[in-house]
Amino acid sequence: MEALDLRCDHKKHGELKDGILYVKCSSRFCKHEPGVVVIHRWDVLTGARREDQRFRDPFPVRKKEQAA
Repeated sequence: MEALDLRCDHKKHGELKDGILYVKCSSRFCKHEPGVVVIHRWDVLTGARREDQRFRDPFPVRKKEQAA
């Protein structure tokens, strides 16, 4: 089954694949440190959160870019 992107005009909010919802979290409470990306996974049938994974952000936003 092909993944279904969940997005608005400006941002990808998540992805649905094989009954699992993948969402990139933007909460600072889940990241705990700058330069980290957190992916939450939910089972869409039960609503239960199945797994959280943390990765280093391959494209961190620099302070200079944020001010622009």
